[in-house]
Amino acid sequence: MERITEERCIELMKEKFPKLLPYLEAYIRYFGSDLGIYTQMIPVGNYAIDVIKSEDEVEIKRIFDFAEFLLCNGDESVQNAIATSFLEYLMSKEPDEIQFTKFAKFLGEQAIGYCRAWDKFNGTRTEGLWDNED
Repeated sequence: MERITEERCIELMKEKFPKLLPYLEAYIRYFGSDLGIYTQMIPVGNYAIDVIKSEDEVEIKRIFDFAEFLLCNGDESVQNAIATSFLEYLMSKEPDEIQFTKFAKFLGEQAIGYCRAWDKFNGTRTEGLWDNED
């Protein structure tokens, strides 16, 4: 399988998550259309936060299954964007805006590994991330 590029990643997100479109469009209206993958992950993160807050477990699972898919099948820039501009962004919103425990069970193996590495780097232990430590 060929690695998913930045352009294909955004196309796939738009196809799989039609409710994400207003988030992306608002961001583009404000910041312009010449956005790289890292910047485009910000509205994706905001969409995920709203879904987590709504406690729509079906959609939460879909989001994190897709994030895991991209971590496994994206090219280097897509993998890095999911890790740094999506997962780290969500972790930075804990506990003031969202609780990690609300979505931790939906994280795939690669996402858990990255989030744990980020915790170790920061000298933290995010609640819900280490509960099922291997």
